[in-house]
Amino acid sequence: MTTGVHPRLRRLHWPHRWVVWLLVGVLVAGIGVGIVVGIDRAFSAGGAGHSWPRSWPPRACVVQGFDARCGTFVVPENREKPDGRTIGLRVLVLPAYSKPVAKDAVAFLAGGPGGAATQQAFAENWQSSTLRTSRDILLVDQRGTGGSKPPHNPDVTQYGTRMAMDDLDAVRAALGYRQLDVIGGSYGGTAAQIYLKLHRSSVRTLILWGGTAIDVPFFGHYAVNAQHALDQLARLCASEPDCRKTFPDWERQFDQLVKAWNAHPVHGMTGNELAGVVQSMLLDVQKAVSIPLVVSSAATGNYTPLRAEGSRGVDSNLDLIGSSIWCNEPWAGLNAKGPWGTDFDGYTTAEIAALRYACSSVPKRAEPRALWTLSTTSRVPVLAFAGGADPQDPPANLPDLKQHFPDSRFIIFPHYGHSWSGVAGCLDSVMTEFVQRGTTTGLDTSPCKGATAVPPFPLTG
Repeated sequence: MTTGVHPRLRRLHWPHRWVVWLLVGVLVAGIGVGIVVGIDRAFSAGGAGHSWPRSWPPRACVVQGFDARCGTFVVPENREKPDGRTIGLRVLVLPAYSKPVAKDAVAFLAGGPGGAATQQAFAENWQSSTLRTSRDILLVDQRGTGGSKPPHNPDVTQYGTRMAMDDLDAVRAALGYRQLDVIGGSYGGTAAQIYLKLHRSSVRTLILWGGTAIDVPFFGHYAVNAQHALDQLARLCASEPDCRKTFPDWERQFDQLVKAWNAHPVHGMTGNELAGVVQSMLLDVQKAVSIPLVVSSAATGNYTPLRAEGSRGVDSNLDLIGSSIWCNEPWAGLNAKGPWGTDFDGYTTAEIAALRYACSSVPKRAEPRALWTLSTTSRVPVLAFAGGADPQDPPANLPDLKQHFPDSRFIIFPHYGHSWSGVAGCLDSVMTEFVQRGTTTGLDTSPCKGATAVPPFPLTG
């Protein structure tokens, strides 16, 4: 049985050819609804299959066979214009299994930016989480995602993280929850930190997994993080006799291929695109262990393993959420520039350039500088999880956690990237105990010790 832990949160996962297409002049079509450029996948689960009530408060409903409460909460698109256009937010409450029900609810924030909480939660089985033992789970589709449809010709400046977190707190208050136990991974972790900054008294506990601190520029560390993950993989391969013997020089070969293919693309693939494929594989240890085989095969002219890995991609257009968030919020770090001294420099530079190009025609919004810095110290208990070999949101992207949050605990899964499909059970167990206690003091993290299993390196393919 899986639990309510989303194992494949990805901020960035670009189609490898799109960066080139965009840089040579493809105009980014902006302002749609759905998954944005290079981000988490939105899942087609959750509220499908029944008519969502447009009423408030939420009323009894059945979603994918589970009893729930469904409703639509109306908020202004622009809070400075309370009599202007409105957005109907899709709200789903998964009620606690037993009574008495706690006065605080667990709020799951979807990854992305662009994911819908009511869809991601059901796709990843949050409805079966032990967090529901005595607490409701609150799911609110972020404005502009899922069932929280924007009005016609939406104001792109009004679909940022802080607007969405004000929405969440308005829903909390309307439902009568005293506080929220906020859980967010990847971009959802970014949103969770902003919720804490804006509505400190509404947060009872905070859980971050695969996240980056809001004052750490994401792209400023992107190339270095990917290189560190690759270096860890190389050390892991070297520690395995069969991998070491079969692929003795694969990391140097990768460096050479990136440089050579940038000078002379092979079968239409540049070195930067090759680096993008490898970075994407590093996100999931199940894929990462194939990198030595993919690289070594390509170095000898066998491109079959590489083609199998390089065929993935997502929508290349910036949508409404992407335009509002990537183009305006400082956490993205779009002012970053190299060199960083890594094999991923060119790939990272191309991604930044593509986003800058896409954002050049997007309306700008002023963001308060103070909002995007962590508080000096906070009494809110924080539980953080990270993959030790995550190429985009590694532990280093949450520095000095204990300094900012004295009541905190950091659990790191060695060799894992941004996908944790093998540790969902231990995550649910530890999170449930943490929320029940309301502190990291005395927290039993032993269920996650030794929970990570690294698959063997494939030697042929």
